[in-house]
Amino acid sequence: MPVRTPARPANRTHRRAGTATPRRFRAPSPLSGLSGLPGATALPCQMAPLLLAMSLVLSLVMSLAACAPRITDDGAQPYASPQPERIYPGPVPVQVLDRFLLASFAQRHPDAAQRAGLVVLPDGRAEPSGDILPQDYQPESCGLELALRLNLRSFPSLLPGFTDDSRRTFASPRQWTVSALDRTTLNVHSPDLMNTLVVFATLDWNGNGVRDWLVLLTQKTPHDEGFYLGYWLVVEDPAPKGLLQARLLSLDEYRGIGQPVVRTGEEARVFLDKMLREQILPASQEAARKAADEAAIKAILKKP
Repeated sequence: MPVRTPARPANRTHRRAGTATPRRFRAPSPLSGLSGLPGATALPCQMAPLLLAMSLVLSLVMSLAACAPRITDDGAQPYASPQPERIYPGPVPVQVLDRFLLASFAQRHPDAAQRAGLVVLPDGRAEPSGDILPQDYQPESCGLELALRLNLRSFPSLLPGFTDDSRRTFASPRQWTVSALDRTTLNVHSPDLMNTLVVFATLDWNGNGVRDWLVLLTQKTPHDEGFYLGYWLVVEDPAPKGLLQARLLSLDEYRGIGQPVVRTGEEARVFLDKMLREQILPASQEAARKAADEAAIKAILKKP
């Protein structure tokens, strides 16, 4: 899955609390370690260029392995999800990443926002406010973390029709292509489904003293231009390792212009299941079904 990450500024005078410090990689000396080999000092001169070339290739491979994004990193591992330790003894300060989306969210979910202690002010700021603690998990790119580690089967959507138990993330199914990615946004698509995810705020949604992410996922299919879905999600207790688990708060259905049809809970789940069975057929599933039919026909023809 191709992933494009934005270039980092050349001069960084500071970093945010909690962000990971990039590792430095020092390439080994091309001929380091050869002096200890038996007979190394007696090697013919004509072999020196060959050994030098082999050492340079090895150094290059090691450099690329250290610097390239780990597309199949911990997101594919079945990490346990124990109860996280409380980071903040008091209220977790809200981070506003998109003022318009946060205001829309608070208007659509007033009761849930009140239970979470979220107050959106007229100027776009939000409370509770305060300083971010150093141990608070603050990834450099939420978009990249969603691309690598969001469990696509953890919440009701059309995505389970494009995944299985061994392919749970956007990094796992090969049909997904990342078209845009930055600190808060991810655009990823397949021949049958286009997905845009925006992390618009982070706060303590479930009251356990750990920062959660509020995410808007929009889905469109190229087979129906006037139709798209909007999922209001919360990624609860994100950690540096393991799959990111999301929970559906509500679902908006848009057809053309006008107000959306809003669904929650079991109603949203039933609606999505019906859509997936009747209207959305992933090209990958169709290809797999055709291959299975061809294999069955060949097996029948081989029988005496």
